[in-house]
Formats: sequence, structure tokens, C-alpha cells
Amino acid sequence: MTSQLILILTVCWLPALMCWMLVNETRFKKNIVLGVTLPQEAHEDPNVQKELAHFKKTEILIAVLLTALVFLLLIPSVKDWMMTLWMIWIDIVIIAPNIPYVLSHGRLIALKEEKGWKKETKTVRVDTSTIGNERWLSPLAFLPAVIISFLPILFDHGLIAGYVVNGISCILLWFGYRYLYRNKSEMVDDNIELTKALTRIRRYNWGKMWLMIAYLMAAVSLILWLGRRNGLLMGVLTVALAVAVCVFALRLEMRMRKTQERLTASSGSGEYIDEDDKWLGGLIYYNPDDHNAIVNNRIGLNSTVNMASGLGKFMIVMTVLLLLGLPFFGFMLDGVSTQEIRIAKQDAIVEAQAGMTDYKIDLASADEILLLQELPEGLSRRWGTGMDKILKGSFTAKDYSNLTVLLDPTTGPFILIHNADGYYLLGTRDPQLTKELYQSLVR
Repeated sequence: MTSQLILILTVCWLPALMCWMLVNETRFKKNIVLGVTLPQEAHEDPNVQKELAHFKKTEILIAVLLTALVFLLLIPSVKDWMMTLWMIWIDIVIIAPNIPYVLSHGRLIALKEEKGWKKETKTVRVDTSTIGNERWLSPLAFLPAVIISFLPILFDHGLIAGYVVNGISCILLWFGYRYLYRNKSEMVDDNIELTKALTRIRRYNWGKMWLMIAYLMAAVSLILWLGRRNGLLMGVLTVALAVAVCVFALRLEMRMRKTQERLTASSGSGEYIDEDDKWLGGLIYYNPDDHNAIVNNRIGLNSTVNMASGLGKFMIVMTVLLLLGLPFFGFMLDGVSTQEIRIAKQDAIVEAQAGMTDYKIDLASADEILLLQELPEGLSRRWGTGMDKILKGSFTAKDYSNLTVLLDPTTGPFILIHNADGYYLLGTRDPQLTKELYQSLVR
């Protein structure tokens, strides 16, 4: 029940976050609301405001229902299928809130045509070479984050893979900062000064975002190193970092949107950019005439993919496969948690096997074999699997710097073996079978 509650508390806020972000789309920025470009005269139109109010109510209702739905995972009878149901819930959280968005977007598009607000697509040319004279951040700004990420390797080889991944990620973050940015979406009308201002603000916040993420990745390396022998400390620091990342990202995004809203409040009374026909459902950019694979979102700070490009088509396929695959992935995890744990002695070798995990333990060099009624104090995973009903991989504990583990933590006792290769902690799902195995080992 405790692990179920922890899992739920880590995700139960997602529907509220989705609701907040989507409801913010009902505020005009760059003359755009719910992905529809409207002239100034339409901003206070009763039909437009009625549609926006309906959308808000629908999103709030969906958020409430999805939040209540996730707590059904606390029902004891669904525990063995918790990961499968959780993954299905994640799919619903991603898809369901966007359905009202697409429907409201379509109704506003229809209203736009009915009222004669639709503008013919017009090309507005702006010399982007004059925009934003600020130089790009030097790669040296990211260098300390790279060094910090790799630094723990000098002191801890057990988690070297994690440190390497974080260090490489910091390097890739600089490439993302430098090459995933486009100026085009900052144009609202033929006001070049406004385009320049929006571009400078976006580029400044764009650099701040990527740089901060790089240093947060460096912090992950430090957390892995400092918490490698203390699971509680690692958990607390990881949660604190996750909260910091979310707060920072959301604050930056919402400040950017607010600035766009303020600077473009008087736009839309004359000529303005209308590219609604390039944004399917207001969410997906599809423009075969645009050679760019990556483009800026029309509002906010993020980038998106041109779905008409080769990369875009690849992303569509991968996204669909990911969404369809989440429930199957959950099913696989539930299967792992209940898979059979087999331990057998053959001559001077003990073989412990579960799924693809297979440990062979040499008894000839064993100098200690103990039967533990409880798990060692402070047992913490370094790498491997840590689920409610199965632990396997490399772990640490208060009295053991390195344990190779394969057992069901809910079913004791457990066998501790020390030989020339280190410590092994084993256990089957049958207490009597574990005791009989222990007796055969100490004869």
C-alpha cells in the first residue's frame, strides 16, 4: 500500500498541470487563442468568450475526474496490475485533455470563417539578420556542468554509467540550445520592432532554460554520488531536484507567455500573421513548404517538429508507438514483479535465476552463510530492479558496501552468502523452500 501511495503521489498532480497549461491558452497571445488567430475585434466577441468559458469548464472537469481516477490504484485487489493500470492512466492523461482543445479549436475556426475573420495567408518578410545582435552563449558556459557531471567517476566506479550519461547529456544540451531555435514564429505582424523585441526575449529565456537544465543534470550526478549508500537521502534529493526542475520550467514558460500577451495586446487591428492553416488542430505544425524540421511554437518558449518533414513523420510514428506501448510496458513490469525466483544447488555451485537474471555462486570459496529473518538495515538499490515483490541487481546496506541481490522482499527468510566474489543475498517466494535450501548449504 505504501509503494502504491508513493507512486500515486508522484503523478496525481499531472491532470491539474495539464489543465492549467491548456486553460492558459484561452488568453490571447500574438492574437492567438486555442490555436486560432483572431483579429482584435473578435477578442471580446460573445461567441468567442462563450466557447472559451465552455473549454475551461470542460478541462477542469476532466482534471478532477482523472485525479480521482488515479487513486483507485489504492484498491488492494488491483495491486498485481498496478503498473499496467498506471500506464493506461498516463495515456489517458496525455490524450483526454487535448480532445476538448481540438474540438474547441475547430468550433472557433468555423466561427472565424462564418464571421469573415479569416485572413488570406500573407507572407511578411523580415530581415532576421537584424534581429537580436546578442551573441549566442559560448559552449564554455556549459563546460562546468559537464565537468561536475563526470567528476564523481573519480570516486565511484559503481555508477559510472549514470555519470557518463549525465555528462554527455550536458554536451547535447548545448547543441539543443544552439541549433533548435528559429526566429520565424516570433513575427506577429509587419511591426519589425515588435518582432525584434519578442525575439530577444525569447532568445534570452531560451538560453537560460538550456543552461539551467545542464546544471540540473550535473546536480543529478552529485545526487547519485552523495546518495549512493543512503537510499533515503537519494530519494529526498531526487524529489527536491524534480520539484525544482518543474517549478523552474513552468515559471519560465508562464513568464514568457505573459510577456508575449502583454507585448502583443494591441496587435490584430491591422495586418497580422495568420498561419492557422499550417497548425492542424492548433497543436501540430504541418507545412511542406517549410524546409525546417524544427520550429518554435507560436506561443511560449518551446519548439516543435514540422510533421511534414522526414523527422516529423518519424516522430509521429514513434509517438503513436509509445502511447500504444505504455500499457504493454506496464504489463511487462507487472510480470517482472511476479516472475518465479528459482534457486538450486548443484555440487559446489548455487544458481539463482529469475527471468533473464542468472547468478552462479561458488560455494568452494564461501566463508559465511547466514539465514536472515529480515532484510539488512538500510538496503538501497545501486542499479537493477527495485519493485514491491522483487529486488535484483546491485544493492548496498548499512553493514554491506556491495550486495548482489535476488529475492522477494515480502517473503523471508533470506540467505546471505559471502565468498571471494562478494556478498549475495537470496530468497525464494516460498519460506519453507528457502529454509530447506539454507540447510542444504550449511551441511
